[in-house]
Amino acid sequence: MSGTKGRIHQTFKMVLLVMTTMMLTYPSQGYSQGVLRSSGLGFRLGYLKTAGGTVRFDVSNDPLARQAVSIGGFVGAWAYYYSRLQDNWFLEFNLGFQAGLDTDSQLNDSTKVDLNAMVPLLMGVRYDLLSLRFPSRFQPYLSAGVGPYWQVAAEFEENGGITERASGETKMNFGGYLGVGTHATITSWLSLEMDVKYHFIDFKSSAGNSGVEFGLGLTLMWGRLPELFRVEGTSMIVRDIYPAYYPLYNDYPLALVTVKNTAGFPIEVNVRSRVSPYSRRWKNSGFTKVEKGQRADIPVEAVFGYQLQEVDTRKPAVMEIEIEGQGGGSNLKKEVNASMTVHTRNSWDGEMDKLVYFVTPDHPEIIQFTRNLVNTLADSDRPQIGNLTIAQMIFEELGRLGIQYQSDPNVPFYKDDRVQYATETLQLRSGDCDDLVVLYASLLQSLGIQTAFVRVQDPEKSLAHLYLMFDAGLAPEQAEVISSNEKRYVVRDLQASGQYAGGITRPEQNRVWIPVETTLVPQGFDESWNTGALQYLEEGIVREGLAAGWVEIIDVR
Repeated sequence: MSGTKGRIHQTFKMVLLVMTTMMLTYPSQGYSQGVLRSSGLGFRLGYLKTAGGTVRFDVSNDPLARQAVSIGGFVGAWAYYYSRLQDNWFLEFNLGFQAGLDTDSQLNDSTKVDLNAMVPLLMGVRYDLLSLRFPSRFQPYLSAGVGPYWQVAAEFEENGGITERASGETKMNFGGYLGVGTHATITSWLSLEMDVKYHFIDFKSSAGNSGVEFGLGLTLMWGRLPELFRVEGTSMIVRDIYPAYYPLYNDYPLALVTVKNTAGFPIEVNVRSRVSPYSRRWKNSGFTKVEKGQRADIPVEAVFGYQLQEVDTRKPAVMEIEIEGQGGGSNLKKEVNASMTVHTRNSWDGEMDKLVYFVTPDHPEIIQFTRNLVNTLADSDRPQIGNLTIAQMIFEELGRLGIQYQSDPNVPFYKDDRVQYATETLQLRSGDCDDLVVLYASLLQSLGIQTAFVRVQDPEKSLAHLYLMFDAGLAPEQAEVISSNEKRYVVRDLQASGQYAGGITRPEQNRVWIPVETTLVPQGFDESWNTGALQYLEEGIVREGLAAGWVEIIDVR
């Protein structure tokens, strides 16, 4: 008998050694390694030592000696299921079958057998003691639950192999349990469970079948692991990419990613993104701290390269977004995508404040064009050169080149307007009001002359119109140098218009600006000046278009 008990003991030690080795040597899988998945189903063996039970073995090879065995409680198996409620809290269900046996054989060949069985159906909760910031292969927990304990008791007496008496009874008792245990993760889907529970039958520790239970089992796990964060949505701010606006996109969020912290501690989240193949590199938002249970809207930006300026047909594109969270010594990465449309390099969505992105004063051809004109002036005239002289000279040169107004072809309402860059208009020798304003502004800005668009959306007309005004470089008291008619120019407060950002004070805040109707290039500068000044007076002042908002001045910066 002692030899058999020794072999059982050695086998049990070997099983524990193998399982421990698996848990210690299985490769780590990053965040949440060891943290339980959201659901699990397991099978557990248990031994319940009842409060009044005594473990007794009285076995002898002598057939005339008394033979008695008592296990002092119940041995059985449990099936159990758990599901995560929130963070470290789980709901668990337990269904068990346990049996106890007492036998006593007397010298007169009489035998008494007491058989007890118990079927508990219990529901409870479990709380994992380790915070999610400390993922571990061993997850200790506390548990508690209640439910019915269905019990069957039977008694048999035999004498000489003949049953002389048999009796039995069944009863249903309600009770509960308190427990402590640990889940030891073997793989991401399998764990070893070891626990100790105290069962209170009729909620009394002294009841007949109340006692301590020792359990050991295996759990098959599935479902989502607890995460540092959850991506709750991506809100697109810009779905249509216009190549001309790339300076705006480099500092303007294209989307917002909403992230919720689902860990039990503060985390930091960084978002990096790109629009392939138009981005030179990934753009990082920088790490944003998100408190436990809180949400954060993190801006998504992109850095565009020269490839964006080469788009000649409208194409679909995908914004790739990577969200990285860090906290508790762990990190987690997720990826989401968003669809976009990249328009052609000349496309314009009609928003007037975006037209300024087509102005290219730093283009080499534009700089060469204006420098050649300025260099034609005689050296003796240079001290007298002013903004008006330069603006007139450039305008007249455009007339000599034969540049004319040409309206754009009719396009469907759902398609973009088309704007030519200044170099394209110089090459084509024609353009509509948008194109000519962009050309003239580019040329003046390349020489340091500030310009502004004048947008007119007359409520009495179906189409909008656009012309230009430029800074004459004069204070109001110097305006007579260019004209004695004050209706031929506009006095602007540059501080109020935002020309001097940050509240910088200049001695000459009020400046003289000259309106020019750029579609009249063939008629010459004077005619264009007179027409522009008259339009500004009639539409902006007399009809109060500026006050009503249908006449708008947009500074080119």
